[in-house]
Amino acid sequence: MRKKQYKIFAAIHLGSEMISMQIVQYRNLNNIKILEECNRRVRLGEETFKNKIIPFSMVNEICELLVGFKRLMTEYEVEEYSMQATTAVREALNRVFLIDQIYIRTGLKVTVIDLPEEIYTKYQSIRRTMKLDGLTGVDESMLMMDISSGGLGITFVKDNVIRYQQNLNIGVIRVKESFNRNQRSSMKFNQALAEYLSSTMGAVRDALKNEQVRYLVLSGAESELLLQMLGIEFKAGVIRIKTEQFMQLFKTVHALNLPQIIKVFKINEDIAELVVPTILLYEQLLALVQVQEIILTDDRFIDGICLLHIGPKTNRDYAAELEQEQLSLFHSIGRRYHYDEAHSRQVEKLAVAMFDKLGKHHGLDSHSRILLQATALLHDIGKYVSLRSHSLYSYKLLMSSDMLGFSELDKKIVALASYYHAHRLFSGSIHTDVEQMSPEIMPLVAKLAALVRLADAMDRSYKQKIKSCRVNVKNGVMKVEAVTREDLTIEEWTFASKASFFEEVYGLQAVLERVER
Repeated sequence: MRKKQYKIFAAIHLGSEMISMQIVQYRNLNNIKILEECNRRVRLGEETFKNKIIPFSMVNEICELLVGFKRLMTEYEVEEYSMQATTAVREALNRVFLIDQIYIRTGLKVTVIDLPEEIYTKYQSIRRTMKLDGLTGVDESMLMMDISSGGLGITFVKDNVIRYQQNLNIGVIRVKESFNRNQRSSMKFNQALAEYLSSTMGAVRDALKNEQVRYLVLSGAESELLLQMLGIEFKAGVIRIKTEQFMQLFKTVHALNLPQIIKVFKINEDIAELVVPTILLYEQLLALVQVQEIILTDDRFIDGICLLHIGPKTNRDYAAELEQEQLSLFHSIGRRYHYDEAHSRQVEKLAVAMFDKLGKHHGLDSHSRILLQATALLHDIGKYVSLRSHSLYSYKLLMSSDMLGFSELDKKIVALASYYHAHRLFSGSIHTDVEQMSPEIMPLVAKLAALVRLADAMDRSYKQKIKSCRVNVKNGVMKVEAVTREDLTIEEWTFASKASFFEEVYGLQAVLERVER
């Protein structure tokens, strides 16, 4: 029998305003065909942001809809699927019951993703659209703003490197639900909301104040509404808009209250209530930096789900590109806290050399590898706050940072591994500001911390004496042959003193040997 040349994949998004499914047939990243799309508007966001729970009647409605989706998936012989839930489900206090009901009634598993993962998924789709349109390059700079129902992602990319990234809980529906109906109808609402948004984004304004931006790229659930108000036809791909058009729209909306907006723009009340938060958010974004051109794209979160499922599986270059982009973000975080880049890169190089020899025999996968790189690059950022307690402050700074594309659990693993690279894991004592580890993540944290501890020891002088190394594992010993013509006395002594933790975790004796070549 001839082997089938393509696969069928279904992406499902449980969003704050819409439940969507896209079924695609694919061979590779450049050969994707949409077979079916389904969209049903819901009010998950309004319920969650207002009442903190999803009512049972809505749970029932969602499950019935997904039963229909499952039937379609069967008809199309879907082989792979990913169902992801974003802000509304993520913040619902009863989300576990919704997820349980979905699984019981459909057999489908839901992944609830954190805001940095949500923004990253959409960001990747936008980046690909921009690249295909020839709008990315080494000399280009762009500020990407993704407004969802519950959040705002701000990503500054320059020379194809992420220079700044911040995610805020100020999405359109969340902002709307922060004010009651009387407040939203007031003639003073526009001014009050503008001041509220301006104060919220003060730190972002400070971070970007000296940056030159070629493109301001806007995306989000209300992009189509904005184009309608501007009198621009909505189309697929990239839409370019002059800044003056935006400014005129801002001026018009500022002078109107809710009933007047409904009349002037001929839209219903539900949509009109989203207009002011949307317009004022865009206005605040434009006030952050001077931009040469404004671009809107029609990319959706569900497009990003498909891209991130298919791309890394079928295209090695794309997978490598994603990894380099994530590493650029770690360096961006490190620069924010004035890390020692040469030392951090050396620790990363040495830790990865050991990982690549040990990983597959110790339950470590490619995702563990990128978490190790994050830990190695950022383990010392706490020195920005305190030299004496730097590992504690590395933990605190990492826990308070957004790591684009990583879950809260991923971030916690990196933060804890950074802390324990300088503390004994099994000593019984732990700083009150460091949370207790769950048994589920303890083995991974320990394995990452042990590798970073040894790699850090191999650059104890902070002089990057070791030019390269070769790692061998034999007869219960991991031997690291360090190539250098320099004296390694301090590194050898420090390595020996740190090796016992590695032995506890990996069950291997660790030996550092200097080799001249």
